[in-house]
Amino acid sequence: MEQIGITEYRKEKTDILIDLRDKRLYSFGTLEGAVNIPMDAVHELYALPKDKRIVLFCQSGDYSREVAELLSDNGYHVLNLTGGYRKVILEKG
Repeated sequence: MEQIGITEYRKEKTDILIDLRDKRLYSFGTLEGAVNIPMDAVHELYALPKDKRIVLFCQSGDYSREVAELLSDNGYHVLNLTGGYRKVILEKG
């Protein structure tokens, strides 16, 4: 499982960008192109294709790191955005 900072990440056309935050937090804003699969529906991630790069983030990057490790252990190509969405907000200042 790879980790990448949110400022270094550049979305590839084939990336599947997943926001793991709950629907309420997602409704306040997210990264462009992100799909919301909240924590209570994390089992849905196992339906994603293994031939695509999956990029995960949450509010702080901690939960998404754990989920990324699980997916990586099951054969998925996963990136975790360290710092999470909170870092995006802090950098916008």
